[in-house]
Amino acid sequence: MNKRKPNYQLLIFLTLLFASIVATTMVAVRFVYSGELRFIFLVWNLFLAWLPLLFAWMATRWPATAVIYGPLWLLFFPNAPYLVTDLIHLGRAPGAPIWYDALVLFTFALTGLILGVLSLYFMQSLVARRFNNWISWFFVIITTGLSGYGVYVGRFLRWNSWDIFTQPRTLAYDMFNSLANPRTYAVSLSLTIMMLFAYIIMYSLPRLELANLRVSE
Repeated sequence: MNKRKPNYQLLIFLTLLFASIVATTMVAVRFVYSGELRFIFLVWNLFLAWLPLLFAWMATRWPATAVIYGPLWLLFFPNAPYLVTDLIHLGRAPGAPIWYDALVLFTFALTGLILGVLSLYFMQSLVARRFNNWISWFFVIITTGLSGYGVYVGRFLRWNSWDIFTQPRTLAYDMFNSLANPRTYAVSLSLTIMMLFAYIIMYSLPRLELANLRVSE
């Protein structure tokens, strides 16, 4: 009798959904404890971090739609690693123990980072099938670089992904002026390295031969 192969995509989705529910519940617990909704923005940021995964999944599910969902993925992709920068709020919101706030922020940051890594994996797989493996890794480097700058635009210039449709000229003006600021390159490069580091680790883990890691009896 043939065994049914597990649906790994579904398992990963359910795991990330569970992590998102846990993170949201932690914000709710903080509200009950402190009576303040200071961290409610994390729930919105986490929702935005889910969008690139959704767009990437749809692009790989129906490759003919990649011309639509690919650009949307790239536009919203920075929202996933953006959650890591929310760690700057640690210690700025009174009302709860700092150790609890650290756990809340870390849970959101880790979930967002994994959402981003998984969406990037889907898109790299799509590019590899369409072209080749070398080009797919070039795609990874370029997109993580753009993402690093995108996070900078969101965190320090305070723009949102959809502002490219609502205020394109003002957004372009601010982005152009930011190129003269050395902090732009320092922050963007740091975020790019972080994202690449996380992606390469998570990309490599499933490829380890676990049998070779076992201690011989």
